[in-house]
Amino acid sequence: MFKDMRVQFCKKGDAIYFSHLDLQRSVQRALRRSGIPYWSTGGFSPHPYCIFAQPLSLGFESQGELFDFRITEGEDFDPEALKRTFPESLKILDIYPAENAFKKITAATYEIELKTGRDAKIIQKAFEGPLTVLKKTKRSEKEVDIRTFIHRMEISGIAGGVKMDCDIATGNEKSLNPTYIEAALNQAGIPCSLTKVTRICFLEDGGKVFR
Repeated sequence: MFKDMRVQFCKKGDAIYFSHLDLQRSVQRALRRSGIPYWSTGGFSPHPYCIFAQPLSLGFESQGELFDFRITEGEDFDPEALKRTFPESLKILDIYPAENAFKKITAATYEIELKTGRDAKIIQKAFEGPLTVLKKTKRSEKEVDIRTFIHRMEISGIAGGVKMDCDIATGNEKSLNPTYIEAALNQAGIPCSLTKVTRICFLEDGGKVFR
């Protein structure tokens, strides 16, 4: 028998340039080095079982990435042993039993910094009307109003641009990459470029922080 555990970790520094596949491999190697009683898959190429929440785009930072792994029940598990195998750029922030499925994730909180010559009031006004962009999926592409993907937004001025604190749809049913915000504003005649994107945490229905 096994028990599902969840890890909350950051992704910063050099790790922001890890692809999702690179991240999976790094986590599996860390699990092997830790010496903890993790549960492995079967077959010809057994490896530590682990699944991740919604992937993060290359170049983005995060304070709240999540992955699940399994430990063998009845054996001692030392969380500190696992924490020691992770580099500072993928620092583990918390380890706890996994109780909710990742499919409950509906959104994520982001901090987005944009370089632009326009002030926060102009950016805010742009979101008061339709703000469309061509959104691509694996099977099709269509024009969408990105405002329907943004549940909450606060905009403030910073040196050289603006900072956006927002909750964006992030799930299996509906999802929006923050790069579409940049694209939509440019299409609306507001020149800007993303300078920093940080995912803070995942959310479930009602805006509750997902754990």
